[in-house]
Amino acid sequence: MSIRFDLPDETKIEAKKIIEKNYRDMLLNTRIAGARTVKDWANKLTLEYLNSSNISISDETNMVSFEGLGVTQQITHLIQKLFPKQVVRPTGFFHYPPTGYMGWHTNRNDPCKRLYLTWTNEANKSFFRYIKDDKVITDYDDKGLTSRLFEVTGEPPFLWHCVGSETDRLSFGFSIR
Repeated sequence: MSIRFDLPDETKIEAKKIIEKNYRDMLLNTRIAGARTVKDWANKLTLEYLNSSNISISDETNMVSFEGLGVTQQITHLIQKLFPKQVVRPTGFFHYPPTGYMGWHTNRNDPCKRLYLTWTNEANKSFFRYIKDDKVITDYDDKGLTSRLFEVTGEPPFLWHCVGSETDRLSFGFSIR
């Protein structure tokens, strides 16, 4: 299973322009919505926490959607060009503020390929964490744009995953069918 996905250079350049143009508005949206600090956020993203919980979809989060800002349509258009014979649908555009996170989940209620673009100004301060072969793998975001593509199944084995951030992290999610 490959998680990292190499975007074509042209797509990277266009995505970077869109994100940089809208960056301040996306962060301002969170400040208006009421960003919060969660002191124990990192504990909720451990294997011990997952094993002690009886969850299939976590509702534990610290993130704010910026889907209504118009960035969704611009980025979705770029991604659709990469997958012209498939249906690309936005599944969530979120700002994770410092101590932002999305708890462990599988998305098994919506099986498909998932593509996520993330943007952060600091490397190794935010991550996508998942379980593979009974091991926890933490894939830290690069500075700037990071892209990941993976399969979400409706049947076992499920892809358990979560997200965490110590810095401002923007996430652009898509389902691909």
